[in-house]
Amino acid sequence: MVKNPPRTIVVGAGTIAGIHIDVLRRIGVDVVSLVASTPERSVEAAERFGIPRGDPDLETAIRGSDAQVVHICTPNTLHHRMVMTALTAGLHVVCEKPLATSVAEARSIVEHVDHDDLCHAVCFNNRYYPLVQDLKARRAAGDLGRVFLVRASIADDTLWAPTDWDWRLDPRLGGPTVVTSTTGSHLIDLVSYVTGSRVIEVCADFGTGYSDRSLPPGTEADSALNASARDEVSNVLARFEDGSRGVFSLSHMSAGHPYRVRIELDAENGGAAWDSERPNELWLGHRDEPNQQVVADPRQVSDPAMGWFANPGAYREGFSETFRLMFQQFYGAITGRGEPEPSYPTFQDGLAGLYVHDAILDSVRTQSWVKVSN
Repeated sequence: MVKNPPRTIVVGAGTIAGIHIDVLRRIGVDVVSLVASTPERSVEAAERFGIPRGDPDLETAIRGSDAQVVHICTPNTLHHRMVMTALTAGLHVVCEKPLATSVAEARSIVEHVDHDDLCHAVCFNNRYYPLVQDLKARRAAGDLGRVFLVRASIADDTLWAPTDWDWRLDPRLGGPTVVTSTTGSHLIDLVSYVTGSRVIEVCADFGTGYSDRSLPPGTEADSALNASARDEVSNVLARFEDGSRGVFSLSHMSAGHPYRVRIELDAENGGAAWDSERPNELWLGHRDEPNQQVVADPRQVSDPAMGWFANPGAYREGFSETFRLMFQQFYGAITGRGEPEPSYPTFQDGLAGLYVHDAILDSVRTQSWVKVSN
């Protein structure tokens, strides 16, 4: 039985974990334990975030906290083990993306949840911008007509300089890819969610900015840190189930863009584009009449998108609000106060994205088009 307020463990102590903790408190969830990479860091981070317990590992946190939910905000390669530990203990789980680092890992997770009634979610928060919801609603209603081409990208400057370093560069933490996994999983989910169609075939190419990137002090180069194999830039051509085409670009090398998500649809009744650097605007393109710009105001959006606004039009939504909207849906499902069929992204969505990810890897290896397994 879920206590009121729900009691939650957060695994991780980085930037995203901090956002989870802040948003959970805003919606009335009690964060009762924090687990970081070492026992000492767990205690330090718990004190920093004002959490009563800093536990050395997830197993100890579960035994000692009487929690019902776990939020996993760790490097990618830890996701599978952490998720399975929480599920086996009977806890609901929110996992940062990607769900795992391979289809095999993700399938073992999904097979587990298929046989219980636990709630589970992957944190694809970009779905929850109000104008992303409006774009999806317009496409679903047929306003755009048949979609010809989906152009989508995520660009940031995390690795722009040769001295930049990020844990994703180490496959022992990030998994087999760099930008294609953590960042690409967001993009694959977003385009599938907005278009309502899944990617069925891909042709991909990876690029590396610097083959001589500086390692962090105290780090020794070894075969696991082979720079030539890194995907600091990733480009993907895609074919969708509905016959439309896609062009996807992922980059950690984009100076001037701390984090930019963009999706544009070319369709028979016009175009539509949304950009996270201007999240409160939706561009609608026409050839024979003036283009339009819809702003994030409940009075301007389509009916299905009206319920995604927490504030009046003058007070705009932001990045953390996407987490709040998702977590409200998730905890509503746990407590029985949510929608009968909540639309938050589940572990099945995480698995679907990994099928595409693995096809992208196969395409790069074979330098050919590869069908997405299902």
